[in-house]
Amino acid sequence: MQNIKRTAKICAIAWTIIYVLLLPLLSYFALLSSMIFDNPDLSILKGLSIIFTISLIPLSLPVSIDLMWSSYMCEEYGKTLFFWLVPWLTLITVWALDSIIRCL
Repeated sequence: MQNIKRTAKICAIAWTIIYVLLLPLLSYFALLSSMIFDNPDLSILKGLSIIFTISLIPLSLPVSIDLMWSSYMCEEYGKTLFFWLVPWLTLITVWALDSIIRCL
């Protein structure tokens, strides 16, 4: 039990630092997503859909940090180790949705 607790704490600290450092960069990336309207063939609905999905990536970082530390404080160490994946799952989902939206 102590081993998983220690692993969960180390992972939570490491991923918190990584996500805090990535947050400004990914937020800037989300703000630049409005440049998608430079493409004249893109409809407004498709463009707004892409902007919305890309904005989910930086929003998932604080959610993941909160979920990691909340589950750690509740001594649910397995969940702590899972919740660092939230931004990566969001990224994969956004890439899939982006491909689907662009093909429509």
